Amino acid sequence: MKLFRGLATEVDPHWADHLLDSGVIPSFRGGYLGISALRNSDVLTAVSIVSGDVSRFPLVITDSSTDEVIDLANIEYLMNTKVNKRLSAYQWKFSMMVNAILTGNAYSRIVRDPITNEPAMFEFYAPSQTQVDTSDPDNIIYRFTPYNSSMQKICGFEDVIHWKFFSYDTIMGRSPLLSLGDEIGLQESGVSTLQKFFKSGLKGSILKAKASSLSAEARRKIREDFERAQAGADAGSPIIVDATMDYQPLEVDTNVLNLINSNNYSTAQIAKALRVPAYRLAQNSPNQSVKQLADDYIRNDLPFYFEPITSEFELKLLDDAQRHQYCIGFDTKSVNGLPIADVNTAVNGGLWTGNEGRAELGKKPLKDPNMDRIQSTLNTVFLDQKEAYQAEHAAELKGGDTNAKGNQNGSGTNANS
Repeated sequence: MKLFRGLATEVDPHWADHLLDSGVIPSFRGGYLGISALRNSDVLTAVSIVSGDVSRFPLVITDSSTDEVIDLANIEYLMNTKVNKRLSAYQWKFSMMVNAILTGNAYSRIVRDPITNEPAMFEFYAPSQTQVDTSDPDNIIYRFTPYNSSMQKICGFEDVIHWKFFSYDTIMGRSPLLSLGDEIGLQESGVSTLQKFFKSGLKGSILKAKASSLSAEARRKIREDFERAQAGADAGSPIIVDATMDYQPLEVDTNVLNLINSNNYSTAQIAKALRVPAYRLAQNSPNQSVKQLADDYIRNDLPFYFEPITSEFELKLLDDAQRHQYCIGFDTKSVNGLPIADVNTAVNGGLWTGNEGRAELGKKPLKDPNMDRIQSTLNTVFLDQKEAYQAEHAAELKGGDTNAKGNQNGSGTNANS
């Protein structure tokens, strides 16, 4: 029976460096990466917000030339409903997002139908279960090791969903948390200072032994006895000394504690690096409404995560002919769709059909055939028809208006005269 199994191969002898750099394996390098970064509440909140927002929006397949929604039921089912017998699509996307943010990379193996070669399900693997052979950049090899197994599954790049949001070599991703080591360290130092204050009151003091010369060991013993007497439940209790001792407390400037408590710099930097609106981390926001901030977040921040995901899906789930014709995108219209008044104006103006207007609002199309027709009003005509109409009626009205019977006003005979 094997007690140990090796993940390294002769091809990539430095496999552990990737795990150390990405924070999957803890190291002494001082980084705040991997699952350990979730100990910081701001990082946990930001990662939860981004992962939840990306996971809750459905993905749709549309025709690149007509914007018509295309029904590729099998692929859409994998992306939006269920990826395998154990995982829903939401759980899978959430876990992929968390790993891609914390470690820079997220992996899933595509299991294909042996007959049609179409995607049948996704197998999720943590970064610690994945080894990437980059010796040949044009033919990257992924080796997955399931839990409680010594058998590796070897896949080519075309059979692996690999999410990476920031990459400088197009092969491996890098976590945004790499740039937040100093900020998170500063925040932890401030929290540690506050903990010490509330635990012991930061009672800096000087205890003098009058008319005596103490050795280093004696001073250490007195200090330990004094600290023991003031520790725990006895903190803040009366201090009793005899005539041979002189106790002098040191004043603590509470403004320092106020500065630590009100320091929002680290939180703001975490929000900026992870592209999360500051107000969602309990920070002050510009003079904008929540809706304006949310719309700006969806339009300008989330595409940083959307585009790598959709491009990866197009590359791995569609064949070459489909990639030339179709595109995959996130449908966010249910949250930031156009105002109803703007949609109504576009439909009445003949720019959209009724069903196209409903699509802009995030609503499903109606089966009424009239909803697929361009609407118009009697008050609007084409410019050439307007000119022809005016020319025709200008000739008819010369010499007086013509009534319905063909008689000119003013030239008829008055019957009562």
